[in-house]
Order: sequence, then structure tokens, then C-alpha cells
Amino acid sequence: MIFVCDVMLGKLARYLRTLGFDAPYVRQGEDPASFPAPSAGCLFLTKRQDRAVPPHTVVIHANDPGEQLLEIKEIVEKYVDPAAFMTRCIECNTPLADVPREEIEPLVPEYIYHHHDRFKTCPSCRKIYWEGSHAGEMRGWIEKLIDRDG
Repeated sequence: MIFVCDVMLGKLARYLRTLGFDAPYVRQGEDPASFPAPSAGCLFLTKRQDRAVPPHTVVIHANDPGEQLLEIKEIVEKYVDPAAFMTRCIECNTPLADVPREEIEPLVPEYIYHHHDRFKTCPSCRKIYWEGSHAGEMRGWIEKLIDRDG
């Protein structure tokens, strides 16, 4: 499932990317027509409430990204794949690639290099990722989000 987020939902796009979803973000000045068209496999998420809502469009009401995600929880949880968690660049939405540890050494702080074994990088923007202390917190809110029992 693809979730195209409008200009007012940049943080929600990052949350969706953390979950492993393809979540393009329409930035100010970009042509929305250059993004995937809303369809059964692609929802358009917007905060705009000033017009009729076209098919496959969801209007988000909350301002807080965590609350926004809860608004679409019933839609999102059907497509959640735990194996996809943290596999996309949260900045540019590109799927991450595993990188040999030796190649990363000159690019990360020494402490990080010596305390982590696995690294990923974004082939597009070159951002480097590793599972730091924040990963446990992220997994916690992901598990809370997809808790099927409540």
C-alpha cells in the first residue's frame, strides 16, 4: 500500500516510512500529479477540508503525528509487515540497503562503529542508519499501534 501525504503531513509520512510503507510526501511547490494517483493500492492523505473528498482520499483532522497515525490505524494495520519496519529512509522514502561494516567506518563516529554490527544506507540521499537506543522506543510504539487486541 502507498500512502501519499500532502504538504501538511510531513511528519506522518516519516512515521509511515518507519513502519515500512512507501509514503511519498508532496512538498510545497511540487506537482501532486507527479505522484501516484489515488487508487485501491494508493491512498492520498490530506488535511485539506475545504472541498469534496475524492475517492481513495482520507482527511486527517489531528495535528499531532502520533494522533494522525491513530486516525488511520484501521487502514494501516491491515498492511503492516513487521519485516518491513525501519527499511525505508525516513527522509526521502527510498528503500535502505545493507552496507558492509568496513565501508561505514570512516562515515560514522568511532563509538557507533565499535558498538554496532549492522548498518544500512540510503542509496539516494546517503543517510546512514543503525539500530541505536531509539530503536527500542520505536518498536514499542509500533507494537502498541498494531496491537490487535486493543
